Amino acid sequence: MRGMKARLIPGALLGLVVAAPEAHAADAGALFAQGRFAEAVAAGEGAAGAAALIAAGRAASTEAAWAARDRARAEALLERAEAFFDRALALEPGNTEARLQRAIATGYRAKLRNSPGLAREARRAFEAAIARDPQNALAHAALGGWHGEAVATLGRLVAGTALGASRQGFEASFGQAMALDPPGPVIPTFFAFTALALDPGNARRAEALLERADRARAADGFERLVQAQARAVLPLLRQGDVAAARREAARRSPLGQLG
Repeated sequence: MRGMKARLIPGALLGLVVAAPEAHAADAGALFAQGRFAEAVAAGEGAAGAAALIAAGRAASTEAAWAARDRARAEALLERAEAFFDRALALEPGNTEARLQRAIATGYRAKLRNSPGLAREARRAFEAAIARDPQNALAHAALGGWHGEAVATLGRLVAGTALGASRQGFEASFGQAMALDPPGPVIPTFFAFTALALDPGNARRAEALLERADRARAADGFERLVQAQARAVLPLLRQGDVAAARREAARRSPLGQLG
């Protein structure tokens, strides 16, 4: 997946509201876990703790990636997400999750704007996250998605020349992510969708990955949302309709609803 403005409070009332930031923090995290993403973003405005700001940022990224219906709205939500993550990092500069989630939001903005500069920024951030925490499966998957989507969108030659993206990078990064045996449906779903975007010949592998996502236990609202995307595509692969599965996976990938 960042609070906005601190308010000046009269001294006489200070003792009555000292717990308010933590209440906001709990609200943002709980709302995100329940899948109430728009409410989690709003709750994050008054949050003071890093965990709540990260939850609000993830909620804003999620709203941009799957709920926004125009590019301006998606862009505004992603900028809001980055602001939340920046506030979390101001509180906890070493927070790995905040840095990784900010990189994911930047990657979404790169896709939205077709920006090579933002794409390279996102890649550097993913690689830095892996250097800090080599056992972070999501960081490896994010880098794999970066490689795979660049090649699928631009073609192998242009992606390699302009960005340094490659199918080998896609395979190696997602392979490492899966070797870490990640729980939940998120990484196998993104692996499957990216594989389908790259090559219809990946249909069997994508089906096996989505079967895994379907069986996984979703831990929160975000994982339930991603699992729902997997479950919408899986029947098409089971029926052997690879073309329809590829179209549906593209539509259900982050920002895919914007065309």
